[in-house]
Amino acid sequence: MASKFLGVDGQYHTEGSFLGVDGRYHPKGSFLGTDGKYHPAGSFLGADGKYHRKGEFIGADGKYHPKGQFIGQDGKYHPAGSFAGRDNGYHEQGAFLGQDGKYHPKGCFLGSDGKYHFAGSFLGTDGKYHSPGSFLGTDGKYHPKGSFLGVHGRYEESEGLAQQERRNQNGVDC
Repeated sequence: MASKFLGVDGQYHTEGSFLGVDGRYHPKGSFLGTDGKYHPAGSFLGADGKYHRKGEFIGADGKYHPKGQFIGQDGKYHPAGSFAGRDNGYHEQGAFLGQDGKYHPKGCFLGSDGKYHFAGSFLGTDGKYHSPGSFLGTDGKYHPKGSFLGVHGRYEESEGLAQQERRNQNGVDC
């Protein structure tokens, strides 16, 4: 664990951090750019007048791209490790072609319901697949991870969690 020190602002900061001219603490190695902002070590001022992360490069399209990207047969840039599938689309490294003829992210699996589900999903006592971390509530229903029993005795969950659970049950996006 990194050692910490008490700063002039009364908060603890990681050893090596420093107080910048803007009155805020910045990580070791950060530097003040010509734009008056602090940037991570290794960043550089690009030809476009903006700061870019170490390893980024100017592509044939004149734009900056993250380290490792490449131009695919479609003429677009893709993340390192991605590949062109039989469907002529590019997919993340580790994706696989399922029995349904579609590509699915690494770790997805074909459930007994004939649909693909996210890694870590499980078959509940209700016969449906549930997202990792979902739990069986006192009401006898499954609820997404992060749900809680509200003051009115009903489980409450954020809209995003509920939508993810429904997508997983329907085998969508996997």
